[in-house]
Amino acid sequence: MERRGPALLLQLWCVVVLSLSMVLSRKADIILFGGDIITMEDGDLSRDRGKARPLEAVAIAGETIQAVGTLDEVFCHAGSKTQTVYLNQQTLMPGFIEPHTHPTVGAQIREQYITIGAATFSSYEEIRSVMVNRINELAATPNSNGWGAFFGWDPELISDLPALNADVLDGFSDTIPIFVWGQNGHIAWVNHAALRAANITNTTENPIGGTFVKDQDNNPTGKLLELGAIGAVQRVMPPLEPHAFARSLEDLWRIYASAGFTTVADLLYRPNAGLDEALRRSTDAENFPLRLALFRFKQAVRDVDCTDCAAGDAGGIGEYSSRLWEAGIKLIADGSPHSGTSAIREPYLYTPLTETLGFPDPPGYGILNFDTRTLFETVRRYHRQGKKVSIHAHGERANDQVLNVHEQVLAELPNQDNRHRLEHVGLMTEEQIERAGKLNVTLSFFVDHLRFYAKVYKTNIFGDRVNRWTPLSVATKNNITWTIHQDHPAFPGDPSPFANMKTAITRCTRDDPTTPYGPEYRVSIHEALKAYTVNAAWQLHLEDKVGSIQVGKKADLVVLSENPYRVDPFDLERIRVVETFVDGRRNKLARLKTVRGIGTDLHVLESP
Repeated sequence: MERRGPALLLQLWCVVVLSLSMVLSRKADIILFGGDIITMEDGDLSRDRGKARPLEAVAIAGETIQAVGTLDEVFCHAGSKTQTVYLNQQTLMPGFIEPHTHPTVGAQIREQYITIGAATFSSYEEIRSVMVNRINELAATPNSNGWGAFFGWDPELISDLPALNADVLDGFSDTIPIFVWGQNGHIAWVNHAALRAANITNTTENPIGGTFVKDQDNNPTGKLLELGAIGAVQRVMPPLEPHAFARSLEDLWRIYASAGFTTVADLLYRPNAGLDEALRRSTDAENFPLRLALFRFKQAVRDVDCTDCAAGDAGGIGEYSSRLWEAGIKLIADGSPHSGTSAIREPYLYTPLTETLGFPDPPGYGILNFDTRTLFETVRRYHRQGKKVSIHAHGERANDQVLNVHEQVLAELPNQDNRHRLEHVGLMTEEQIERAGKLNVTLSFFVDHLRFYAKVYKTNIFGDRVNRWTPLSVATKNNITWTIHQDHPAFPGDPSPFANMKTAITRCTRDDPTTPYGPEYRVSIHEALKAYTVNAAWQLHLEDKVGSIQVGKKADLVVLSENPYRVDPFDLERIRVVETFVDGRRNKLARLKTVRGIGTDLHVLESP
């Protein structure tokens, strides 16, 4: 064995050298040129017109980036079959990576629920009409087992919405089950028919990670707090058919790609045999335009050595393909600021709006979904398995709890590169961010709350605490590789990375560009772009594959109508996504006009 060792190493080295030489000698399949090129690599001065060595073209061979540099450097890789694509003075950069979104839940919502959100409606009269029409449809269908299911209830943005409970919803129907899900996803209301269907009574105990709210006589009010309680009712609703799920996924893939995303992370994946098969087929399709990283949602593991844990971790997608895989575990430590369940240090304001929103009775400090021992055992279990654990933690008390748990786990089991992450971290303090940096716990901020809700937060929910919501610049100061996300569909509208970047840079609402909330926490356009490219790739353990334009990485790219470095931050939303590429394949969002030339054709990439 000692004699064969060096020989084996030599053979392996020869294979590597041969493979590399074959790649380098291969002619390019596509060359892109004629526009700005932003690589997002350290030292890339492409945003500076005065750079010494211009980046003029990118060559793609197969699924990977073959060359980046001047026209002479890149076109030496051209062959008779190379497709030359003129960028038409538009901008090429790495495809965006959404680190926290919910496509599998979003696809189910699109099929099973009627949308009543603020992106579509502006008054209760409009929403009530939609709800009445749906209930009448169900009542007119003989032997129907359908539910009146609605998503997007948002009193913060639609000011005349009433407070809900089972009695109010009985006014629509006391025989057809009705389920109204809040826009934030952490609160829902049902009527008595739905309570009966789910067998929720005055003796029903609260599930792990949720609360069935009850009145002074211990009768359920119809209000459901957090996913443990919400899911208990959803489980008795009619199941979604796989073909409908697949149809909805197709729509969502196109929405994400059209926003410029080439990778998205689903932070609420729940295994389901029928739907998982539809998901596999959807991502196997030739026109699937993304990579999809799944984080499996878990409530808790009672004991790190529990006998039933293996069964709970079985099934699912696993490492299915380079386009679809399970990347980690998702836990939810506290709730939402929109429902008064984020676990905070100082009480929520008590206002008529918080009553309408369904906040718990004052003084309200929010809810910790787990006791600390249970959370510790859960994180330790998955940390030992080498899995990445992402934990939703909005309020200061939740962030304290999660950081304490990570500190204990890392003291016991150090030196693992799990890249555990805290999600949303709305009211995380500067001291907590510094602590996270020392623990090498990374962060993903939901800064886009400010775009829609900053004024409401200030006047009705947090007061001046809104000014320190998601303090991004503090994370930079502490050398944390942070990201931003939108948590779609837990906000009104479709994904919009440039709207999110605009919020991170300006910290203003969509209606008032003159009033920043916590201007000291603003960041630059460069930091915002890093959050959606190289930083997000690193958080997902994909930094060797995607996130920047570098030779040898996957050709996951986006073409933009303008260079974001040269657009006023308040105008970032005017930038259009022209095209995306994944694994070197164009997703055909744009028109490719062919211009006949001498010797070869030139393809011009035109805006859709």
